[in-house]
Amino acid sequence: MGVERMHSPKYWRMRAEEFRTKADNSEFPQTRETLRQVANNYEELAQRAEQVVTLAELDEAFQRRSAG
Repeated sequence: MGVERMHSPKYWRMRAEEFRTKADNSEFPQTRETLRQVANNYEELAQRAEQVVTLAELDEAFQRRSAG
């Protein structure tokens, strides 16, 4: 999948926040814990998306520099 087709870090952080809110509003401890884990997983996806974007930017800069 190309970088342009990936969700942004902001998207994944919004999803993480959504699940943290759901966890905060859950009355069942097991459900709260599961929802918090889902939120953590989305946060990890946001961090990975940042790394991919950074690598893509570095690659693009390298390509421009090599061409020029």
